[in-house]
Amino acid sequence: MRTISLALALALTLTVAAAAEDLTARYPAGSITTREQASQALEAAGRESARIKAEFDARDAQCYREFFVNDCREKVRRERELANREVRRVELEAKDTRRRLDQEDLQRKRAEQQRQQATEAEAKRAREEKARTETQERQQKATEASKQELTPEQIERNRAEYERKQKEHADRLAKEQQEAAKRAQNATEYQQKQADAAKRAEENAAERKRREQRRAEHKKEMEKKEAEREAIRKRAEDAASTLH
Repeated sequence: MRTISLALALALTLTVAAAAEDLTARYPAGSITTREQASQALEAAGRESARIKAEFDARDAQCYREFFVNDCREKVRRERELANREVRRVELEAKDTRRRLDQEDLQRKRAEQQRQQATEAEAKRAREEKARTETQERQQKATEASKQELTPEQIERNRAEYERKQKEHADRLAKEQQEAAKRAQNATEYQQKQADAAKRAEENAAERKRREQRRAEHKKEMEKKEAEREAIRKRAEDAASTLH
């Protein structure tokens, strides 16, 4: 029975290792760069995660038939963690790619909105300038036509009224220009914040990958030591069996 259990465990281990290698070959580090690739990678990682769970649950259940149940279950737990490591790496890279592309899309939309607002503001200023010029021309013609009939007091009042309207128009244009400049500044600051956030996200992703690599190296070392201890225990068991 123990020989059959060991054979089953070995077969499952080889199957999991082959699937993990296939996932790594399909999505090596740095290969997920588009939304389509990210979606496909997440689907593949999800399927692989479900498959790993089913296979290792079966192995864990098989441990209850072994003499050293706890040792068997601990070994299954370590191997399950190792099998899931590459799945997590692919999921992390796919999600990072999606997040980066979302930020880039948002920045493009903001830039397009700013260009559209600037174009509309320029068109509005051009229309107002044209209307102002036409009004001035009409007023000038009216003034020249009635100049012979107006008293000096009327001419002075008309000039004062004209200057008042000119000042109001200039003040309104200046205010609109200030508001447009403020909007442009806010948009620039927002873009900078988005760029900083994207940079932090990339740095955090890189740091997570480094931590993951360090944990993997540590696990590998621990597994090596555990394998050595397991080999020692196995030799001790074999020696005990020979004596009996």
